[in-house]
Amino acid sequence: MATVLIVDDRATNREVARITLDDGGHHVIEATAGAEALALARSEHPDIVLADVVMPGMDGYEFVHRLRADVDTADIPVLLYTASFRPDEAAPLAAAYGVTQVISKSADPGDLLVAIDQALHSEPGTATATTATAAGSGSGDHLRAVNAKLVEKALALDESEARFAALADVSPVGIVSGPYGLHATYTNPRLSDITGLSHADLHGDGWLRCLTDSDRDELTGIGLPGGQAGYYGEIRLGPDHHRWLHTTVRRIDDGETDPAGFVATVDDVTSVVEAEQRRHAEERRRIAERFDSLARLSGAVAHDFNNMLNIVLSFTEFTADAVRDATGGPLTGDDAAAMLADLERISTAGRRAAYLAHQLLTFGGREVVTLTVLDPNAVVTGVAGMLGSLGPQITVVTDLQPGARNVTADGARLTQVLLNLATNARDAMPDGGVLTLTSRDTGRDGYVHLTLSDTGHGMTADVLDRAVEPFFSTKPKAQGTGLGLATAYGIVRQSGGDLILESEPGRGTTVHLYLPATDEPVAPVAAPTAGPAGTGHTVLIADDEDGVREAARRILARAGYTVLTAADGRQALEIARRHPERIDAVLSDVVMPHLNGPELAAVLRAEFPAVPVLYMSGYADPLMSEQGLLDPSVTVVGKPFTAEQLLTALHTVLTVAVRR
Repeated sequence: MATVLIVDDRATNREVARITLDDGGHHVIEATAGAEALALARSEHPDIVLADVVMPGMDGYEFVHRLRADVDTADIPVLLYTASFRPDEAAPLAAAYGVTQVISKSADPGDLLVAIDQALHSEPGTATATTATAAGSGSGDHLRAVNAKLVEKALALDESEARFAALADVSPVGIVSGPYGLHATYTNPRLSDITGLSHADLHGDGWLRCLTDSDRDELTGIGLPGGQAGYYGEIRLGPDHHRWLHTTVRRIDDGETDPAGFVATVDDVTSVVEAEQRRHAEERRRIAERFDSLARLSGAVAHDFNNMLNIVLSFTEFTADAVRDATGGPLTGDDAAAMLADLERISTAGRRAAYLAHQLLTFGGREVVTLTVLDPNAVVTGVAGMLGSLGPQITVVTDLQPGARNVTADGARLTQVLLNLATNARDAMPDGGVLTLTSRDTGRDGYVHLTLSDTGHGMTADVLDRAVEPFFSTKPKAQGTGLGLATAYGIVRQSGGDLILESEPGRGTTVHLYLPATDEPVAPVAAPTAGPAGTGHTVLIADDEDGVREAARRILARAGYTVLTAADGRQALEIARRHPERIDAVLSDVVMPHLNGPELAAVLRAEFPAVPVLYMSGYADPLMSEQGLLDPSVTVVGKPFTAEQLLTALHTVLTVAVRR
């Protein structure tokens, strides 16, 4: 085993040589420069030296010259290890300096070991014999050889720089380079085109404007520990100048422990992003148009549907009451029971159909909603407490942000949304799983973010695209109407929020609900008031549907009200003007010929300001704002209504009128 001194200014070169020599059974010591190597040679007196030719401060020839000039180190054999000179270029001068052999750094590792072995077994004193001549004739040859190589390297460097400049000038991306401190010393013309800034503005820290504030803080704070990092975002370079940039920053290493500099590329992807945004906007517009058309159809169908259902349910109730009150005659108790059972079936079917009609209206954003201030955490907690019926294999987890702001929504309908979504989640986890409900206050954007996440089978892209369409369902026939998500979508949108679905096959589904936040406190819940008998009050009913009008008349008359009826708005106005006695309230349909409900109310307010107007409707669109909301002063009894609902609403309106 021999002790080999390796002299090379680059750590990677020393590492490669050391590994080779270690494998050959040699002991290795290392030096990074000529002066350090001379000191080690004097103190350690290695068996052989392996020296690079081109090194800063002192090159390999000068190192050998000084090694030979010292009697203590003159007899140490030297091999030159070079990547700059070809062996045939370096050999004559190397021989003049007493170098045993010149080895290329690209040579096979075995060649290096053979050369080491040959040098160790060569005749001693050969090197010192040539030292005297080396100082004379060798120095001139040395200078000429080094100068020729420097000229060659300079020409190659000029060619490389010219090639780089040509590539950088035509590069489609911006290019930045500089020392490791991230201060740019070079930027190509394309970066000026992208940013609208001059080279002077981009040099130094100026190029960092190609990063977002957070990315810039990250980069300048922690540097590039991994050697390379990518950044992407919208960059505002002026009041009317913003670009989407993809910036990649890479560290340049010099082979030592410290990095030598950096290079960055800046790709302007604005056109790609804007094209994608236009595509998404067009897709959203197409979806919105599709939903708007479905919503209009749903509302129109529900309007007529609700009128017919009101007649069915009201007259079913009248008939049931008549049967219960019947005495004497041929009607037996068994006959009455059978008739009541049949009527109950009719009533049940009617209520189911009414619920379906309300779901259609809700999807279309034209259901009557009552917005109130709610504590979202309280709503979610209440719903979570109802979810024990989902099944023993379903684990319900809540993660609620303390202090989340209140929201504005219809409390009953928001609860309905959460329950519907929880039911969908259960169906997606037939073998059990976890349902997680969360709340987060998004802060400045004015929304509170609720999520329901399941660990179910998830949805494919085509199912996800159609998931909120009415009547679309992946469940078997007769196991769902396909209105659950459509209803949830309509309720949230009508509350001024948004519903977004996120799902992948095998990764479950997350439903994101964004509800408008408010700093208003939650209002106390008023106790419901029952509707007493209406003796002494006169009510004018206006509805163009004969059956609905008659049903309302019977309900009010049986409660003790004096009832006037009109088939449309114009007739109702004429009755109000001709009636000699006081009219205490007007109960009007919303959609009627000649004068609709809102138009009738406007005239009545002008001529009879003390008379309150309440509406009965299965489609309250003319009363609503563009967002589908009612004025708080408007009272609507949704069709189909029960006698209790109608009487309670009328009593409330009359009570408020008396207080005024």
